[in-house]
Parts: sequence; structure tokens; C-alpha cells
Amino acid sequence: MHAGKQPLMPVAQALERLLDSARPFRAITEVPLAGCQGQYLAEPVTSRVDVPAFDNAAVDGVALRYADLGEPGLTRPMPLRVAAGDAPATIVSGQVARIFTGAPVPAGADTVLMQEDCEIAEHRVRLPGRDTVTAGQNIRPAGQDARHGEVVLARGERLTPQAVGLTASVGIATVKVYSPRVLILTSGDEIQSPEESPLPGKIFDSNGPLLTQLLQQSGFVNVHREHLPDDPAIIRETLNDLLTDSAQRPDVIISTGGVSVGEEDHLRAVLAEQGELDFWRLAIKPGKPFTYGNLGGIPFFGLPGNPSAVLVCYLMLVLPMLRRCCGADAVLPTAMSLPADFTINKPAKRQEYLRVRCVVDAAQAVLQKHPNQSSGMLSSAVWADGLAVVPVGCTVAPGDALAFFSFSDLLSG
Repeated sequence: MHAGKQPLMPVAQALERLLDSARPFRAITEVPLAGCQGQYLAEPVTSRVDVPAFDNAAVDGVALRYADLGEPGLTRPMPLRVAAGDAPATIVSGQVARIFTGAPVPAGADTVLMQEDCEIAEHRVRLPGRDTVTAGQNIRPAGQDARHGEVVLARGERLTPQAVGLTASVGIATVKVYSPRVLILTSGDEIQSPEESPLPGKIFDSNGPLLTQLLQQSGFVNVHREHLPDDPAIIRETLNDLLTDSAQRPDVIISTGGVSVGEEDHLRAVLAEQGELDFWRLAIKPGKPFTYGNLGGIPFFGLPGNPSAVLVCYLMLVLPMLRRCCGADAVLPTAMSLPADFTINKPAKRQEYLRVRCVVDAAQAVLQKHPNQSSGMLSSAVWADGLAVVPVGCTVAPGDALAFFSFSDLLSG
């Protein structure tokens, strides 16, 4: 059967094959917390301490023994004042301590009252009745957030700002992260740099900058770019050099262009000659010519040349596999189900990812479709909030629920 007539692979099947082929990245780097944000943990984070290290007050107020409470209006001596950072103190039965948020609860105390519930004088305090107080209230117990020796972040978790803060709170100053070297190969004699003056018959390279930013926002910072002309001999030589130069050898290759069926689309043919072509051509729109294989053991993603196809294929296929190679279990966010406010009368022949915007109409969130869904356009992706999925064989009427992936969720997962 002619390759062009082979059935298109469903998106779900392609994603399953990608995830099944994922192997952990070998490139691991130890970095300080200041330089790790957004990357993926290559080793678990284990707490060095209890967090908090001691019982402490959750509010400003007074610390006391619950048993010392009685009828409303009782007064007690207040010989102690304890602020955050003070050494632990002790009170005896019948005493209370003035205490502030974060301060260690004095030995002998088991309850903290909010200052608004008390009448505080210089050395005495008038207390509320016991029936309005719960024993142990307003105390954050030692180890509430983490215990010494406890794994607080697993391998494969992404170092979000929250995760970085948690890591610092358990006394960890450096972490080991996956640091794969990702090579972006752009291709085509028609491509020129945005730094150059416009030339006849040329277009500015948008895919290189687009992929670089997508990778960096996804937590992959070791990114390099190279451009290939439409010359099979040069492509073969370049790919061979990549495999033999240990210092420059990438862990992942992502190409754009050169993977379709045109006479000048040489990259896929060279990949098939020098590597292993796992699959080619998917039932996805945009992005049908998507190609996956390996080159000397290096995962190779061949993306189409149209920039919106690059965006969709990266978010829905490439990034999930990269996350799995970093040990992540969840590789795609959970889609929201939202109603469309548009019509598509022609059944989809490929699973379509529409650039849409989520808006609130009459207190109901609905999806608006950009009027131009050309795969060559990026302005529609800038306008959009994310992607709405139209399955194969489906039409869309206003009110129909569609799976919606926001760009922010896709990139932050």
C-alpha cells in the first residue's frame, strides 16, 4: 500500500505508544533552589527536620492550660511574653503567657486564645468561659507539615514555586533535577532569521523561538537550536555529527518541517535511513505529518512546519512524553468540559484542536472559536486561552460540551 494511503493513526494510540517508549533521562544535574524552578525532580526530597519544629501559635493572643478556664470573666496572671524566635518558655497552672503568631507554645500550655476573645492588661488577662473554647485550638503542632525523614516531594514532581518553598522549609538547599539536552532542528531553504532584513521568497523563523519558549516554560532549560537546509547530504552529515560528538549529543531531538510528502521534505526520509521510524501521519488537525522515531537511541520528534501545528503537537504529544521521561505520572491536565458557542456542520475527519477562548456569557463559561483556524497562523493562538477538542466524526452545535485544555494548565502540569 502506498504510504500516503495508509490509515492515519488515532491521537490516543500515538500518545500511548509515545508514553510506552519513554525511558528516564540520564542527564541529571544538582542545582540550588534559586535555579531549579519549573524543572523536574530526579530524586525525592526528604525532610531534614520536623516542620514546624515545635508547637507554635497560629494567632496573636494568650497561651494557657485549658483546665484553667472556667466561668467567663476569670482573670489570670500573665508573667510571660513570647514572640516568634524566642526560646521556649514554661508556665505553671494558673498562669497565662502573652503569645504572638509563630512563637513556641510554652511548656505547660495546651491552648491558645485569640487576643480579640480576651481582655488583656499589662500583666493580667480576663478570660472567656470554657464553653466557648476548644482544647488545643490555635496551635500548629510540631511536624504538622512534614516529619523528619518523610518524603515530601517524589521523583518526577515539578518544582513549582510552592514546591520550591516546601523544599526550603524542610532544610534542603539543592536538588537533583533532570536536565536533558534538547536540540531543535528547524529546516527549509525558505527560512531566515528575524534578525535579518526580509528577503524575497523567504519567511522568518517562528518555530525555533516558539519551541524554545515552550520548552523553557515546560521546565526544560538546556535547549539548543540548529537550522538545516533542504539538502539531504547536509542533513545526513549534520545528524551523523550529532551522534558522534559526545559533548553535543542531545537527549531529545525536535524538528520542524521536512516531514511531509513534498519533494523538498527530506528530513523524514533521512531519519528513516539513519534511524528507526516508529510512526508517521496522525489523525490530528493541525499536525497530520507528525513523525516519531529514534536516531541512534535518541527520541526524535518530527513536527510539521506550520507554527500552530507545532504548538498543538508539542502540547498534546511531545510534552507528555518528555514529562514521562522525567518520571511524571500525570502527563496531561484534566480537561474541562465546557459548552461551545459555535457551529461546525462538517464531521471531523481528524481529531481537531481548535484555538478557542473561554468567556463568560450570562454567567455561563462558553468557548468561542477563533474565525481563522489555519495551521499557519499564530495570531489565533495568541488570541486564544487554549484548545478545544473535536473528536473524529463529530460535528458541533451551540451548547455542545467540548473538552477544553487551557494553555496555562498544559504548560504548568
